[in-house]
Amino acid sequence: MFLRVLAGLFAASLMISSAFAADVDGDWSVAMSAAEGAAVVSMSIAVDGENATASIGTDEFTGTYKNGQLKLKGSLYVAEAGMSSTFDMTAKVDGDELKGTGNWDMYALDVSGKRK
Repeated sequence: MFLRVLAGLFAASLMISSAFAADVDGDWSVAMSAAEGAAVVSMSIAVDGENATASIGTDEFTGTYKNGQLKLKGSLYVAEAGMSSTFDMTAKVDGDELKGTGNWDMYALDVSGKRK
């Protein structure tokens, strides 16, 4: 009996975790702003379990999505700067909005997004 209850709780937690993961999947309009300037980009996000992937143009990012928090990291090319550098972002997802912070090269960023 105990094992049956435990198995049921485990299955329910997997379904709940998958439901939350699906909430972030899709296309987002993401604004990244720093004291030096701002940019708005289109970001596509996909989640499989707790593993997250995203893309901005041809740039790819990997990370995690756990408990409503999205963490991504990868190389991002910024045309205005004429270079690529490491981009990392941590954002809390709330429905069709995400808010957080990031870093690109030596710049600290405020990040906000809306689902398209």
